[in-house]
Amino acid sequence: MGEHYLPAITKPIIEHDLLSSVHTVEMGANQLVKQVLGGQLDLAISGNLDQTLDERLAVTPLRSFQFKILANPDHPLAKMAHPTFKEALKSPFVILNATYLNKLVFHQLAEQLSIEPQVLFESDNSTLISGLVRENLALGFISDIATPPADDLVEIPIEDVQVPSVHINLIRRAHQFPIGLFKQIMDIVEQTFKTEDAAAKE
Repeated sequence: MGEHYLPAITKPIIEHDLLSSVHTVEMGANQLVKQVLGGQLDLAISGNLDQTLDERLAVTPLRSFQFKILANPDHPLAKMAHPTFKEALKSPFVILNATYLNKLVFHQLAEQLSIEPQVLFESDNSTLISGLVRENLALGFISDIATPPADDLVEIPIEDVQVPSVHINLIRRAHQFPIGLFKQIMDIVEQTFKTEDAAAKE
């Protein structure tokens, strides 16, 4: 998420001369929520499996995202007329590690099929995952907010299992009324997501 959206969010922050007033951190979704609740963070942009978060939080949905299988064009799955996640699980996968929701969603989908997945490698680096897929060593499990794969890789939709709904949310403490700088940053984040999503649909 940071790879995709942080540069776009940072640009208007710099243009409005607000960068010196903003301190950013990167961590997993659960840790972000805890730090907002604890007052260590004012705002969090977080991917969440469940829109029903702690009632002490105010949640602004920014966008939903989907998951896909990433394959080398020479992989047998990429050559199937109707590839399935069940068929994909016959092959090893490379996935993002527990810092990301990808790992949790991946294992939830495998559980639906009562199949123990073969995980060749876990990483926090999506470029490394693409590299292993490119070498045809494994399939990848990615979301549509990841850095777009190179033209030599194939994205395969997941249609044979129920994929959980995952959203990116802007989260703050419910009692913290957005005014001043706080409101400016919130507006920048919301507008950036709207602009990026509109551009992606063109």
